[in-house]
Amino acid sequence: TRRVCPGYTEGLDLVLRCQNQVAKAGAERRHKHLQPRRSGSPESILSNRSSSSPTSLVIYTPLPESQDFYAHAFFVSCYVKARRDPRTEHGFLELLPSFFDKLPSSSAFSLSLSAVAHCYFGAWEPAIRDAERTEVQNLYIKALRALQLALRDPQECVSDEILVAVCLLAFLEDTISALMSRTRMEDHVKGATALIKQRRSSTMKSDLSKRLLIAVRHHIITNALATGMHVQEVSEVWQDPEQLPSNPATLLDAMSLQAANVLAAAAKHANSKPSDKVRSDLLLRARTVASRLEIWPSLVPQEWWPVSFARESIPQEIAEAGLHGDHCDMYHDTSVCDTWLTWRSTCLRVFALIADYEQGEAKSDAVLQLQQTVDDIFAAVPFMLGSKSQMVPLHHYHSAAAFGGLTLWPPLKTIMDHVRHLRSNQILFLGQQIKRIGTLYDVRNPDRGSSHRGGSP
Repeated sequence: TRRVCPGYTEGLDLVLRCQNQVAKAGAERRHKHLQPRRSGSPESILSNRSSSSPTSLVIYTPLPESQDFYAHAFFVSCYVKARRDPRTEHGFLELLPSFFDKLPSSSAFSLSLSAVAHCYFGAWEPAIRDAERTEVQNLYIKALRALQLALRDPQECVSDEILVAVCLLAFLEDTISALMSRTRMEDHVKGATALIKQRRSSTMKSDLSKRLLIAVRHHIITNALATGMHVQEVSEVWQDPEQLPSNPATLLDAMSLQAANVLAAAAKHANSKPSDKVRSDLLLRARTVASRLEIWPSLVPQEWWPVSFARESIPQEIAEAGLHGDHCDMYHDTSVCDTWLTWRSTCLRVFALIADYEQGEAKSDAVLQLQQTVDDIFAAVPFMLGSKSQMVPLHHYHSAAAFGGLTLWPPLKTIMDHVRHLRSNQILFLGQQIKRIGTLYDVRNPDRGSSHRGGSP
C-alpha cells in the first residue's frame, strides 16, 4: 500500500504497550475476517444458484487444525523457538528441533513432547483446560510405556533421543508440580542421571551429547535446590570427558551446585538445634558460597544488565497490574531475565540460611540482603507479565506472558518459603502476584509453600 508504518516513538512503548488493547484489536480483526462474505459476493451468488440448479456447485471450506497441532504450535513458538540469547542455553529446549521429523509419533520422544505441549497449552487456555489435563495423562502413560520398551534395547537406551525423552518427562513433572503447588518429583531426574552414568563407558564427544550432559546437570541442580537434596559431585555425571561448552548460565549452575549442597547440609538440622561447631561450619560454607555468587554479575555481558525505568514512564495499566516500589527493570530478553531470576533465587536461599544462623548485626545485614534480592525479583514482574491479570481467550495464545508467568512462579514460591524475613509491603505484593499468576494458569492452591509434597502426574 506504500504507507509508511509510524512505528513506536520510543523503544519503551513497544515493551510496555497495553497488551489488553493489542489483544482486543487482534481479536476484532480476526473476527471480522472470519465473518461470512456479503450477499453480493461471488461465493454467495454461486451458493444461491446451487440450490435451484440440478447440478449443484459445492464450495468447500478448509478443515480446522487439530488440537494437537495448536498445542505443539503454542509450545514450540512460545518456548522452543522463542527469542533466546545463546549464552543462556542449558542444552535442553533449544536442542528439541534437532529431533523433529526424525522419529515416529509413537516414539518415547514424540509422546513426551506431545505431553509437555498439551500441558503448557492447557495451562494457558481456560476453555480447554480440563480436556487437556486428561490428554496429558493419556500421553504421559503412553510415553512411559514407550520409554520402558526403548530402555530394553541395548542400542536405543544409550541414544540421545531417549535421554531427551527422559528430560522432557522430568520437565513435565516439574511443570505439573508447579501448577499443583507441590515439591518437584525426582523419578526422571534420577533416570536421566542413571542414563548418563551408563553412557560414560561409551563416547559422549559429540556437541549434542555434551549439551545434553549440561541439560541433565541443570535438571539435577534445579531439583536439588527445590527439594534440599544433596548432590554427589564425585559421581560420573560431574566428570567431564573433555571440555564442555561454557557460558554465564553454566557458570551459574556450577555456583548453584555448591549452594545446593550447603542448603542440603542445613536441611538435615531443620528439626533440631545444631551444635555450635555444626552451626559455625555451615555459616562458613554459606558465606563462602554467597561470596562466589556475588561474583557472577561481573561475569555476564554488559547488555545483560537490567535497565530501570521510573514509575512515571510506565503505563498505568501495567503499574496497576504489578509494580512494586518506584521502578521496574527491563532485560535483554526473557531468557536473560530468567537467568537473573535463577541467580537471585539461589542468592535468596543462601541469605536466608545465613540470617537463620547468624545473630545481632550480622543477622540484620543478611536480612537486608535478602529483602533487596526480593525487591530485585519483584522489579522483573512488569517485564515478564506486562498488564496481564486475567485468563485470555483462545485466539490470544501467542503471548510472551505465557512464558513469563511460569518463569516467575519458582522465584515467587521461593520467596514465599522465606516470608518470615520480608517487609510487610513485600508480603502484600507477593500475595497479589501469587494470586495473579494462579488466576492466569489456574494453579491449584497457589498460596501453598513450595515445600508441600505431592504424588505423580
